[in-house]
Amino acid sequence: MLWLSLPNANAVVHDIPGLTPAQLQVDYWLARSPAPDQILRTAPQIQADNAVLFRSTAGMFDFATAPQSYTGAEVRALIAQSSQRPQAARFYADGRQLSEADFSRYQQAMALPAITAQVPAKAALVTSRGSIRTFPTLDRVFNQQMDFDIDRFQETAVFPGQALQVLHYSQDKLWAYVRHYHYNGWLQVQHLALTDHQTALDFTRQPDFLLVTGARVFTNFNPQQPQVSEVALEMGVRLPLLQRLPALLYQQNPAFSYAVQLPVRQHDGTLALLPALISRNQDVQSGYLPLTRANIIRQSFKFLGERYGWGHDYNARDCSGFINEVFKTFGLLLPRNTGSLADLGFGAFIQLEQTTASEKQQALEQADIGDLLMIPGHVMLILGRSDQNKMFVIHAVNGLSYFLQNGDYYHSKLNGVSVTQFTPLQLNPQTSYQQALYQIKSLSRETYAHR
Repeated sequence: MLWLSLPNANAVVHDIPGLTPAQLQVDYWLARSPAPDQILRTAPQIQADNAVLFRSTAGMFDFATAPQSYTGAEVRALIAQSSQRPQAARFYADGRQLSEADFSRYQQAMALPAITAQVPAKAALVTSRGSIRTFPTLDRVFNQQMDFDIDRFQETAVFPGQALQVLHYSQDKLWAYVRHYHYNGWLQVQHLALTDHQTALDFTRQPDFLLVTGARVFTNFNPQQPQVSEVALEMGVRLPLLQRLPALLYQQNPAFSYAVQLPVRQHDGTLALLPALISRNQDVQSGYLPLTRANIIRQSFKFLGERYGWGHDYNARDCSGFINEVFKTFGLLLPRNTGSLADLGFGAFIQLEQTTASEKQQALEQADIGDLLMIPGHVMLILGRSDQNKMFVIHAVNGLSYFLQNGDYYHSKLNGVSVTQFTPLQLNPQTSYQQALYQIKSLSRETYAHR
């Protein structure tokens, strides 16, 4: 491990090139932000952006307008797309390669012969954070490099209050094949509660709602109703606010808390909506945050140092999951994966695949705080420029690679939400991040000055 000293003798030493203690503070970047409180997109504009995303972006799913019934062939096609057998070899933690028998076992668990000719969609609300998986199993599998932080069956996460369609169940009935607003796959049924379509729609569209603006908050401890006690709620979760309350709720005066409706799974798997309290000392607010440069910076910094979680694993998030959660607090619903974030159907963008180094540098000069930098398999959010005019980004990232002053190639890990310079980092020994840059995308402007 390489250690580099920082100017401040009291600061922790690290191996991040060019990073100073001041740059780990929100105020550093706010002070260098032009018009930090300027509203970049209004609420109606964001609603229009969401409409474009759901209409034109692959993988996005609008619960409100989704079909209420599917043919069996359509359901099989969806499952086949979500649960594809990987082309590359996969391995268990003990080093054993997955065999034909292993994949046959996962195939059997999906119970595909049980799919009928016509499949009515069942509506559900998520009741607790859960993982969407490639197959209906918690088995962790890895690629040949055996990076135990990256489970190749892990896809993404769902969060309380989100609406789902349930289309099929696994052989053991412990997993449901679900359609989520930007992902399909297998979710343990313990994380959802069945209801009717209108109830789920009304819940998600309640105009008077409480928004989680912190990285994670918790409902109040509740000895009378354990199902709503200390429930973890992630950034971007929105829950209907309750206004008419008794003098005591669960033997606590609600005057100093927010009262919300919380979806709860009953013993029979159906939905109950129970009141829950969230104390006013939690990082929450009524309604969405304004989309401003200052709020982009503040929201992204709330994840600083969180462990990297591939596919929202480790109760955390990966690069695109990080971007998703930040922009959900402004009401913007984005595609799940990096490739989909780079889709040309939304946002202002500059395509850079077949451009020179000089052209890429010119494009970076146009980029603004909150814009996204796309390299193969990874996305970063621009924080701004340092006093030395160096571009810095914040991103949920696994690896750390760059060249030392003596020319040696240094490779280690960040494995968390990190603040770094953009230019020194390497994708591999042959290609820098800047050389690999293929798109700059803005979610807060109509167009760039030049394409």
